[in-house]
Amino acid sequence: MFIRPRGGPLRYYRPLDCDGLWLRFGDSCKSADGVLSFANEFGLLLTQQIEFPDSPDEVSDFVSAAGLIREIAKRLDAGDRISAAQLLNEAGGAIVAELVLHNERTAAFERLLAPMTLLGALLHQAAEAISGNRRFRRCRNQECPNWFRVGPGARTARCEFCSDRCRVASARRQRREATRNA
Repeated sequence: MFIRPRGGPLRYYRPLDCDGLWLRFGDSCKSADGVLSFANEFGLLLTQQIEFPDSPDEVSDFVSAAGLIREIAKRLDAGDRISAAQLLNEAGGAIVAELVLHNERTAAFERLLAPMTLLGALLHQAAEAISGNRRFRRCRNQECPNWFRVGPGARTARCEFCSDRCRVASARRQRREATRNA
């Protein structure tokens, strides 16, 4: 089974702005239905639609990459950053360094890392989690697939929801279930 671009106007988003996207990918791409759902929302994994509009991604590519992400996350949760880093290094990833002019007057340049594919962005996020010793938690709202970062510089460790919207939705669902069961 192949995942192909469905056409239409391009949708732009910034995968590196979604902190826990790599974990969401690992969670959702365990089956063909999960792969299709993820690809419908975020696009093809290994190709760039602009350059290769007819190149398909196999479902097995998504599932195996998601398995790698899950294994890295499992090792991080166990506190084994060294083996998580080794596993990530074996996987590789398409990340290109680019020099950007930061200030014209002083000719100051800034080096930016730019993932070339969605897979590169997901592996980049995993690398940042390993190097920054970051912790993540899945949103407690059953209908939300998002993960969020907890700890210094992020949400407190007591947070259970990725947003107020999810907290309110979960509370409403609990009230409905309580009145239904009463």
